[in-house]
Amino acid sequence: MKKNPYMIRVFLSEEDDCYVAEVPELKGCSGLGKTPEQALREAEKSLQGWLRVAKKEKLPIPQPIATRHGARLNLRLPQEIVARLKRDAKEHAMSVNQYLLWRLAW
Repeated sequence: MKKNPYMIRVFLSEEDDCYVAEVPELKGCSGLGKTPEQALREAEKSLQGWLRVAKKEKLPIPQPIATRHGARLNLRLPQEIVARLKRDAKEHAMSVNQYLLWRLAW
């Protein structure tokens, strides 16, 4: 399977008693699992299906946030904040750049 350019957000849903992995850019695209890894695998399958159907039906497919070109922003932050951002990005299975972009965009 080729590398997925879309951001996938993984979180624990206490209401559903499982992990949820969602692709915020693609409405309704998500996966569930007993572990974050399982939810992520299910979301990746869902993503491939979502894209396949959209292409077949000639529906618009949003460009992944990660591939959109933007302006550069250099920002100095305290080490504690950077450490927390790295930890949070890892928890959401994202790069720090993707995570920051997602947090700023939503």
